[in-house]
Amino acid sequence: MRIFQISDFHLRGDGKLSFQKADTITAMNQTVEYFLKLKEYELPEFFVVTGDLSEGGTREGYEIVREGLRKLPRPCYIVPGNHDKRDFYLEMFDAETPVQDDIKPYICYTIDDKPVRVIVIDTSLPGCHYGGLSDEVAEWLEKKIAEYPEKPTLVFTHHPPFVTGLPAMDEGFGQADRLAAILNTHKNVRLCCGHMHTGMFTQWHGIPAVTCPPVAMQMEVDFRSKTGPDVTPEEAADNFKGGGDRFFLGNPAYLIHDLQGDQINTHYMIIPTGADYSGPWPFKYYEGEED
Repeated sequence: MRIFQISDFHLRGDGKLSFQKADTITAMNQTVEYFLKLKEYELPEFFVVTGDLSEGGTREGYEIVREGLRKLPRPCYIVPGNHDKRDFYLEMFDAETPVQDDIKPYICYTIDDKPVRVIVIDTSLPGCHYGGLSDEVAEWLEKKIAEYPEKPTLVFTHHPPFVTGLPAMDEGFGQADRLAAILNTHKNVRLCCGHMHTGMFTQWHGIPAVTCPPVAMQMEVDFRSKTGPDVTPEEAADNFKGGGDRFFLGNPAYLIHDLQGDQINTHYMIIPTGADYSGPWPFKYYEGEED
C-alpha cells in the first residue's frame, strides 16, 4: 500500500503571484497533470495534502484548489495549515475532510479501513504562524491512537513539533511534549508534517518524523540566526529573519509512504517541471497585506 503526501500550495485566488514571485496556480496544475499521467500501478491508495492550500485562506483560492484536487486519479484528504481557514475546509471540502461531530470545528479524522491507518490532527492556531496541540485535539488523539495499537500508523499534521534548525521557522509548538507522549503509546507510528517547504527526516522523542517538500516554493536551507555573524549588511538592511525565511522557485516534490510488511518506507520524489531555481527570495507580502 502506498500513500502520496503533497504539501503547501499557497495558491492565491486573485491572480497575483504568491509572495510576489511564485506562480502557484501553475505549480499546482503541473503537479496534478503529473499525477494524471502516472500508470495505474504507480498510483497511491490515496493522497494526503498537509496544509497551506490557499495563501490567505480565501474562498477564491480554495475554489481553484478544489477543482485541481478533484481531478486527481485517487481520493484526496487534506490537513489545515496556518494559512488556511477551518470554516472553508468544512464547507468546501466535505469529501476531503471526513470530520465527525465530536471534534468539530477542528479538522481531525481517521482512515481506518486500510493496511496503514491514517490519523489527521489539526495543529493550526487561528491568527498564528506557529502551531500546537489544543487540549481538545490531544484528548481526541489519546482515544484514537489506542484503537489500533499494533497497526502501522501515519499521523499527519501541518506543523512539525520539533526543532528544525531553520531559525525563522522554529517558533515553538504548543504542548509538544504531550504530543510526543501520546504518539509514544503506539508501537508503529510515523509523524508526517508539512509547513517547512523542504524535506526533512528525523527522530523526535524516538518517533520517526518527516516533513514534506512543497508543491510551491522550495525552502532555502540556511541555519544562520537573524543576528548571526555571517549575516551581511545587505541582508540585515532587508530585514533578514534568519534561515528559513527565503525560497527558491524549484520543482514541485512529494513523498511516497510505502508499506512493506509492517515497515513503512518513505521516498522523496521530484516532479520535473523545468524550474529555474531562481532566488532565494524572501517570503514577502505585497504592500498592505498582513504578514
